[in-house]
Amino acid sequence: MNKLIATFRLLQNEAIEIVSAVVEEDYYQQFHPDLSPIGWHLGHCVYTENYWIKEQLLEKEAVHDSLRSLYVPELSVKQSRGAALPEKNKMLAWAKKTQKENCALLDLATTQNTAHELLKNDYLIHFLIQHYSQHIETMMMVLTESQIHREHPQFTPSNTLEPNDIQKKFITVESNTYTIGLEENNLPYDNEQPMHSVELDSFKIASLPVSNGAYLHFMNSNAYSTKEIWSDAGWAWCINNKQSHPHHWQRHKSGVWYGIDHQGPFSLAEEQAVYGLNHYEAEAYAKWAGGRLPHEYEWEVADKNVQLEQTGTVWEWCSNAFHPYDGFSPYPYATYSAPYFDGQHYLLKGGSRYTKKHIKRASFRNYYQPDKRHIFAGCRLVYD
Repeated sequence: MNKLIATFRLLQNEAIEIVSAVVEEDYYQQFHPDLSPIGWHLGHCVYTENYWIKEQLLEKEAVHDSLRSLYVPELSVKQSRGAALPEKNKMLAWAKKTQKENCALLDLATTQNTAHELLKNDYLIHFLIQHYSQHIETMMMVLTESQIHREHPQFTPSNTLEPNDIQKKFITVESNTYTIGLEENNLPYDNEQPMHSVELDSFKIASLPVSNGAYLHFMNSNAYSTKEIWSDAGWAWCINNKQSHPHHWQRHKSGVWYGIDHQGPFSLAEEQAVYGLNHYEAEAYAKWAGGRLPHEYEWEVADKNVQLEQTGTVWEWCSNAFHPYDGFSPYPYATYSAPYFDGQHYLLKGGSRYTKKHIKRASFRNYYQPDKRHIFAGCRLVYD
């Protein structure tokens, strides 16, 4: 078994272990309107590898229509997925058996059919590794939401989060022509290609993402009731949703803020990067602090060329919408990225503490609608 197949096997096993550890009730539960039940994510991952390995690569029997109708996102209503899931023990038995079969089939195919388009540059195995990586992170979102919905009466924060000043340490990136994107033979995502050159003016980027302490300073300045720092859409969201703190923060009866992650409550450290922000909140913070969010090109160039600190601890919102590069060509199918080039999805860069190394690269483009805050996202500021 080659190293890539071994990596794929580890991710398959990790997904199994995550689902095995949840109680039966949580396996079916939808804890957030934008997140499918944790059991569905395992089923979707196994269905996806079945489809690409058996149907597309080996041209074997079609996947059963009942699986297709449940695990293809476009064919199933998110709110009905939990009720349609098989029992947890049946899901796990099917998943383990199918994963083992698919690994053996893929391992054999990589030695016997290397001319196939899906096997060039190990495309398919990279695709499946990264697909699992993304869904494992989403499973961590589900587990975190399950903790947000629970009471934690025994927890007491071990420290009091105090507000910090705005970070003053910046790195200058000089005006120049820079390369954006990923080389074709490294693969896989179509939206990272083709590589191209961009001209950027000089800018200063914060060496660190915005911290918990700095964001508390923002909150304490009545930012959530100060219209002037919000975009029109952001202010409408603020008024309609009546939010006043990051999604993953809660307040103890003593008045101290604490965080919630997949394991439950924890004490917040002032210097750690804040997360649980949507694009509107990140944008408002940047304006309040006298800066702005970086364009994704600025973020990528900075990450490739200077020493940014704490990248990969939180996803970092960028200023621009998700868009195709000039010369974009969809792959492996027409609707993988293209439907999201709608001007309604904004870029995030870097990765969170839950993001696998397989997608932690400067060119990787994550994207969400601007009101989404259940993702593990914060921000880093730029100054002109």
